[in-house]
Amino acid sequence: MEMVIRTLGNAVGLWLATRLLSGLSVPEGASTAGMWINLLVVGAILALVNSLVKPVAKFVALPLYILTFGLFALVVNGAMLRLAGWLTDSLGALGAGGSIPLGLEVTSFGTAIMGSLIVSVISAIIVSVLVDRDQ
Repeated sequence: MEMVIRTLGNAVGLWLATRLLSGLSVPEGASTAGMWINLLVVGAILALVNSLVKPVAKFVALPLYILTFGLFALVVNGAMLRLAGWLTDSLGALGAGGSIPLGLEVTSFGTAIMGSLIVSVISAIIVSVLVDRDQ
């Protein structure tokens, strides 16, 4: 259940980031529902990337984390967003006949870092509100 909430948090954070940053965009589908399906798919892929790839990247970059007092986390988060964008761009489209275009366009690494900050904050707020930590 927590993965579903993280996906939802990522999708809402991605929506806000695409509205605030000009270098971050999703393909506009025929409807609002298509855009939100795209955001949910990208959010799920971002949650998977953060669960599977990010721990390895953090371990490899541990000396840089120590050297920069943790600020290197911004670079790793930006790289994870850029990786999720690359993965979703290679998916193509979803639905019958490819009616829902998928993807996340990240134009620069600076945009990826700013976008990852927005997505992280919004996702953390949503997860803290919706996930029951007593279980």
